[in-house]
Amino acid sequence: MYQVDNFSTKHGLSTPHGMSTPHKMPTIPGENLGDIMSGLARQLYPTGRVWWMQKNGVFDNFHNAINRSFIRIIEDSQATLDSVFPDSVKFDENDCKLWEYRFGLVTNASLGLDFRRQTIARKMAFPSNIKARQSKSFIESQLQLAGFNVWVHENLHPYKTPNDIVAISLDLVQHGGGTQHGLGTQHGFSNYDVIANENVLNESYSIGSNLWATFFIGGQTLGQIASVPSNRQVEFKELVLKLKPAHLVAFTFINYV
Repeated sequence: MYQVDNFSTKHGLSTPHGMSTPHKMPTIPGENLGDIMSGLARQLYPTGRVWWMQKNGVFDNFHNAINRSFIRIIEDSQATLDSVFPDSVKFDENDCKLWEYRFGLVTNASLGLDFRRQTIARKMAFPSNIKARQSKSFIESQLQLAGFNVWVHENLHPYKTPNDIVAISLDLVQHGGGTQHGLGTQHGFSNYDVIANENVLNESYSIGSNLWATFFIGGQTLGQIASVPSNRQVEFKELVLKLKPAHLVAFTFINYV
């Protein structure tokens, strides 16, 4: 009975063929890319004595010299692919910094290499010219995928100010409980932190009567305070600026801790 072993890829009169028969190039321990390419070259020549390629002979060394160019191309191609696809295990710290620079992402080494790879991959896959990318659910999903535990709430008619939201949610904004003072928490309609054009805290921007062009970012329930690490404040605000429609302004119920 035929058994699959290390020599199963060799073909002979007694070797069965079919879907269950493995077909691959046998690998030899210690064999390098140059040896593999020389072996392939030997298989392309006729079997006559005149084409005999002795190991380390003139004919073999001639091929080794030619193979150096091919090997250089293969290695350069592999290095290029490794530095392009963030899901590659060889996508290193320098590749992360380069792609973060290209995409305008904030470089934060404390997040870890795997997390930064995922951020770059999401940026590479960012939808192009798709209206849905500016929807509430899309902005919220992208913020949460980036590691921010926040929710996005639309400001629907009748439009509300942050003070109106606070008045509706008195049980959440009583002194004590879940409400924190300081660390970026703003009180009052004119003092609530907004994200409009800049990535700074307490951005100077007048909403006026254009509440139709605003939305809220905070906890899961409108009016709840969400927390964002203070060392990711700039990254968070920049991501919101990139995701939101340019004419909209975000009121934030957020502590930067």
